[in-house]
Amino acid sequence: MKTLLLLAAIAKFSMSAPNAAPPSRMSAPDDAAILNRFDDAVTVDLACAELAVQRGHSKEVRDFARTLVSEHGMAHQLARDVAAQLDLSLKPASDGARRAEHARVLKALQERPDAAFDVLFLRHEVEYHKELVTLIHDEWIPAAKSGDLGALLSQAAPAFEAHGKMAGELGQRLRPGA
Repeated sequence: MKTLLLLAAIAKFSMSAPNAAPPSRMSAPDDAAILNRFDDAVTVDLACAELAVQRGHSKEVRDFARTLVSEHGMAHQLARDVAAQLDLSLKPASDGARRAEHARVLKALQERPDAAFDVLFLRHEVEYHKELVTLIHDEWIPAAKSGDLGALLSQAAPAFEAHGKMAGELGQRLRPGA
């Protein structure tokens, strides 16, 4: 029962919390808004991955989390580079409800130092990356005015697609038949 509640929290987190999950769709954001939302999404998932490096039950999950930390760290730096090129300042999310939801999910993960952590983390990563890739393709790339921002998003999308796929495959290997 507790696992189901945690899964529900992760599902809610990955589907509804814009600071915990990729930001929700809005009408035609400008480049500054896109870049801030992208950076925020990368930063939030980086926090989840850093937790998984420490708390992951299986070596495979910890290794996957290390990959996320490295690659999301690079995406974070690339976002900063594009911001500098466009003379934009990256600003952290100001929505307290979003931060609170992200904190609740991190807490739920922290409370599961066993194999349930791995299951919750991997399910979150699948959904999180799926939503992020959808936002990149459906909203952010079409709205981006800067070629540099468009290039960053176009390069990031396949990596994020791969992350979601890797999380799903790892989840199946760790829990065959689930």
